[in-house]
Amino acid sequence: MGKIKEFFKKNPTAWEFAKYTIFSVLAGWIELGVFSLLNYVLPNNGINKPLNWFVFVYPTEAGGLGAFIAFVVSSVIGQALKFITNFKKTFKSTNNIVLSAVGFAIMAVIIVVGLNMYVGGLLNNALCKVIANADAAGFLAKLIVQMSGFFVIYPINKFVLMRRDKSQTQTTAKEAVSD
Repeated sequence: MGKIKEFFKKNPTAWEFAKYTIFSVLAGWIELGVFSLLNYVLPNNGINKPLNWFVFVYPTEAGGLGAFIAFVVSSVIGQALKFITNFKKTFKSTNNIVLSAVGFAIMAVIIVVGLNMYVGGLLNNALCKVIANADAAGFLAKLIVQMSGFFVIYPINKFVLMRRDKSQTQTTAKEAVSD
């Protein structure tokens, strides 16, 4: 344990990425849990009519409208949790929280609509053709788009939305590990 603490004292950015990973994984598990619950409950309770709107194609075999709702609701919950935990705890941002939240919301809409709903829907449809269980296919599609978002969002948060004033970027080793 001492070697790990020493490593993070010497590498505060690595500690920051570790915290980002921990918070993102926890929020991701919650997001997957909400998705799994909704993706099971909604289509099995009659909310499974096919959805073919704009760029979103969710046939009945892939859960239809229920799967679409599950992707949207779970993504919004996951993104909100990630913003809240990472703004102060991970990045210790000194940016204006309102401006950061607006920027994060815009980025989240792009990630949620573009990656989770559009790419997730395409992936879900494709996986349903090779995986007989629509719930398993949806879960795998959701997991893949979540992991992709994880790697896209980190640099945007760190360098654009949740940065610190230059005068405060020199985190002492004690602060870096004491979190």
